[in-house]
Amino acid sequence: MKELFPRILFIFAVSVLSFAYGFFSHWKEIFPYRLLHEANLAFNAIMELGNEKIELKNVDFWDETGLTGPSYSSHSADTSEENIFILGNERTYADEASVESFLAWIADRDGNILHAWKDPGELWTPLENRDAVGDAWRSYPVGAHLFANGDILVSYQGVNVFPVPMGIARFDKDSNLLWKNGGYYHHWFSVGKDGEIYVPDTIIGQSPLKIDDRKKTIVCNQALFPYESVSVLDGSGNKIREIDVLAAISNSDLAGLINSNSKNAETVETCDVLHLNDVQVLTDELAGEFPGFESGDLLLSFRSLNGIGVLDPDTELFKWFYVGSSQHQHSPRFRKDNQVMLFDNYGGRISRGISRVLTVDVTSHQSTIAFPRVNSELPEMPFFSNTAGHIDLDKSGDRVLVSFTHQGLVWEIDIDSGEILWQFVNTHPVQGRPARISVYTAKYVEQIAFPTNGGTLK
Repeated sequence: MKELFPRILFIFAVSVLSFAYGFFSHWKEIFPYRLLHEANLAFNAIMELGNEKIELKNVDFWDETGLTGPSYSSHSADTSEENIFILGNERTYADEASVESFLAWIADRDGNILHAWKDPGELWTPLENRDAVGDAWRSYPVGAHLFANGDILVSYQGVNVFPVPMGIARFDKDSNLLWKNGGYYHHWFSVGKDGEIYVPDTIIGQSPLKIDDRKKTIVCNQALFPYESVSVLDGSGNKIREIDVLAAISNSDLAGLINSNSKNAETVETCDVLHLNDVQVLTDELAGEFPGFESGDLLLSFRSLNGIGVLDPDTELFKWFYVGSSQHQHSPRFRKDNQVMLFDNYGGRISRGISRVLTVDVTSHQSTIAFPRVNSELPEMPFFSNTAGHIDLDKSGDRVLVSFTHQGLVWEIDIDSGEILWQFVNTHPVQGRPARISVYTAKYVEQIAFPTNGGTLK
């Protein structure tokens, strides 16, 4: 017993010291904190990849509502007559016999297909300038622009790749690939009056990243991490110029938007510092509605900053920035009367559906809930999109198409009344079952000036 007691005392002392050092290493983030932290991150990443259902790619959930196919329906006699452009993927209007599906299509309000573009299959094989994470990777379309001649421009992002952006491609009205650019382009973009393309781009930063002339450093738990720029491409997809948005924020004296942690105001711990998800160019037609802005100014949305801003592409400085009511917002749009409208993913109340559409007055910074209205009856379908989300305004700025991406749902809403005018539900058969498919982009089509194919793919 006398020999056993010193051993027990020694083991107890070692245990206490180990616990104390473990606590101290976590507190001070010294060895082996970083090693264990990275191991935990790697384990979580592997678990997430293991849960990825590759065989159900681009399927959000099984549709148990009774729908067996796409549904187009009017909810009001005030529904207008513009046709609707919808971006799909290899699951939409899929023909199992011919193994063909719609990349995008134009339909009337009753669901009659007027024109369709064929899904090209995996456009980015072989994978270049990116690293695959796991055994499988894929791409999916996100943003789209319809040209008057029937060409469409489509941006792509990836799953199980680093970095996530896959590039941008242009197809003619007969679904032929005209060109593709496998740069780090992503999310939603816009096309200027001379055909130039304003698109979110990606810069690969190395941690730690010092912000120039600021007492602030971005620290990511990975050696390399992405942050954003805005690139301008010509009509053939060649890069003309690039604007470093992080530098533009700092040079505009907006560095306070880059949030610091509570332990060290000089350090910003994040691997997603900006998350630029949209670039919209101010047109000649709307420039007169905004006294402080000029045609060609760029409206940007930053999910990580919970804010939107207007950037002067000539000076590369921000003229205006708004943070406050929205959280993880997407799809800001110049409207009229000095107003900007946006899709607010997380800023609303749980009891009101969480997501909402906001209107922001540029001068006063006052926000107004356009939908769902306060004290109004909520629709049966939950109003929520945890990521993505897209809006498109009609020519008058009085109506808005709202895409709830991962519900496969599009509503047309009267902005003045908050009334739902029209609805599209993106349900398609997958493996013999009705499934809800993502809608990343839906837009108004005022007129069709090119020969249509009625949905027949060549």
